[in-house]
Amino acid sequence: ENELGVTAPTGFFDPLNLSKNISKEKFDEYRTAELKHGRVCMLAVLGYIAPETYRFGYDIAPGVSTYDIPNGVAAIDYIPALGWAQIIFFIGAVDYWGVLGDFDFGKPDLGDKEEERKLQELQHGR
Repeated sequence: ENELGVTAPTGFFDPLNLSKNISKEKFDEYRTAELKHGRVCMLAVLGYIAPETYRFGYDIAPGVSTYDIPNGVAAIDYIPALGWAQIIFFIGAVDYWGVLGDFDFGKPDLGDKEEERKLQELQHGR
């Protein structure tokens, strides 16, 4: 009830009781997974919207230009099998070995707004 992300009007929302009778370490593991999945979803939305406004003019495979690939779900049929293999391998490698890196470059100094920004990231990922 005192964790970050408990906000009005729902309060602590756990309809499947996944956090019932678990340790603090397990809860932190669930929260980390929630943040990771929220970040992936936010990037997926950007990846869905960005091609509507701009295309990078390069070939993703010999003879397959980004200009020739339709938007949205219709693009699934245009990506070659080796391209799907690369995508699946990359996602699996990042998920298995953790993150791509934890770099100090590019991290903003939030000062006293850090807790507020963490809550915003958690809510946007939901």
